[in-house]
Amino acid sequence: MTLYRTSGDSPIVASLLHAQEQGKQVAVLVELKARFDEAANIEWAKALEDAGVHVVYGIVGLKTHSKTALVLRAEGNTTARYVHIATGNYNGKTARTYEDFGLLTCDPAITDDVGELFNFLTGFSRIGKYKKIMVSPLSTRTRVIELINLQRDRGRSGRIAVKVNGLTDPTIIDALYEASSAGSRSDSKSARCARFVPAWPDYRRTSPCTAWWGVPRALEGPHLRHAR
Repeated sequence: MTLYRTSGDSPIVASLLHAQEQGKQVAVLVELKARFDEAANIEWAKALEDAGVHVVYGIVGLKTHSKTALVLRAEGNTTARYVHIATGNYNGKTARTYEDFGLLTCDPAITDDVGELFNFLTGFSRIGKYKKIMVSPLSTRTRVIELINLQRDRGRSGRIAVKVNGLTDPTIIDALYEASSAGSRSDSKSARCARFVPAWPDYRRTSPCTAWWGVPRALEGPHLRHAR
């Protein structure tokens, strides 16, 4: 699994240590560049390594920001795979105050993809081709723009809903403006910063938006909406 930010009394880490003690094979990617949690993550990594867990520290030059777990379980004569993919950190404290999304699945297409991802992250294989999941910096940006353009091509029947922690990518913002100027309804919810001008009829970028109904609207709430 990947550990980006966890709490001081983490039940997740305790469960990983217990699994290792029970003779299970445990591999954990600990991100040492997690903002504000660098020291805590170093301590967790050391504790896991001391217990015999296979600990890796991500890809050189990149921050591993994903929150993903893969469990392989013997069921009869087969090995079943279960995957958890989430927007929230495996952190018992923030889980009580943050709003997040999580997917727990045994869909073979997704579990195969996540298995390939972990093989890459732990150094057992090169970058794979993924059928279902989007992996940054390989494919997420391209696929998001493709999905926006699909709705753009539907004109006034198009509907785009974006929920992010921040929206700052110029290419994606331009794609949203293009979709809006084509008539698609675009609602963007950003927890922190959004670098477009919401509901601004005279705003000009590479793609002009000239109608109030066709410009993305930014909605920002008072609570920490952590889902993306």
